[in-house]
Amino acid sequence: MPKQIHNQLDIIKRLDELIAQSEREVDELLGKRLKEILATLSNMYSKFVESDESSYTDLNKYNRLAKELERIAQQLNEDYKQIVKQIEMSQQRIYVEQYLMAAYLFQVYQGTEDGFTLPGEDVIAAALANPIELLCLPKILEVHRNETIRKIQIEISQSLLAGEGYFKMAKRLENAIGISQNKARTVARTEGARAMSIADEAVTEEMRKYADIECVWLSTLDTRTRHEHRKLDGQKADADGYFHFKGMKAKGPTMWGVAKMDINCRCVKIKLIDGQLPAVRRGRDYRNVTYQQRLADRIDKYMEDGYTYAKAYQKADKEVLPPNKVTTFRTYEDWAENSA
Repeated sequence: MPKQIHNQLDIIKRLDELIAQSEREVDELLGKRLKEILATLSNMYSKFVESDESSYTDLNKYNRLAKELERIAQQLNEDYKQIVKQIEMSQQRIYVEQYLMAAYLFQVYQGTEDGFTLPGEDVIAAALANPIELLCLPKILEVHRNETIRKIQIEISQSLLAGEGYFKMAKRLENAIGISQNKARTVARTEGARAMSIADEAVTEEMRKYADIECVWLSTLDTRTRHEHRKLDGQKADADGYFHFKGMKAKGPTMWGVAKMDINCRCVKIKLIDGQLPAVRRGRDYRNVTYQQRLADRIDKYMEDGYTYAKAYQKADKEVLPPNKVTTFRTYEDWAENSA
């Protein structure tokens, strides 16, 4: 947990670290499985294969290959069950931290103790469940699992029939598992980002009880950002909280319900509270009207120069400083400990 939550960009950075951690966990699990498969096949080659040309016959004797392929399928089945659990746990953690950090920033910035009660586990689980059956996490990963098993079986069989030898087979398998790792990482990131958006929407609804909340779309503008999301950068949500693009609407990133708009999305949204960008730091008055106007003007200037909203906000935040203020201050850790 960061020592200080200063603004919404700090929250986004922390949540992106959690999503990246989920990606690494998936990567490590499938990487470990690849090593075990290769070690087993290497052992089979050394024990049973007399030459590359006879490898298919040698490994098929006594049904050896079929039994090993069946064992690999069973192991991958268990691996993907574990991946589902890992991603679900990551989603829940992201939801909780997004909700709490956003509530902290709002309460400290507003100088209020208005209650933000974290939803119970059942409510969070229900919120995270994808309403579209074919897009729910187990279904998505079931398709990936079946593709991985089929690909491994094909690569092993084709390699043996071609008489390629162990090292060429290993290369084939590394490629097959690598593709599967990429797909699983994409699922982990997409689901993590979806949890982030769902939690953000929940806490935003609570904030609207006490202040006027306006949301702004932030795109990550690089070569991987899709055209549609480039167009959304800096767009403010409508009165009902929706962003719009060519007849589609969503309350945040990964919430369009359309694969080409949601998968692997790295966009986020930030909130304006009563027209101001919330930020908190000991001894600074971030609610000062003059400061907020200067900050908004500097952001607009950088966006005119071609910066994304997020980059413009980062630069302006460093250059435009709020006036000093003597005030009580609570760190996020202290606030969270007393709010849990």
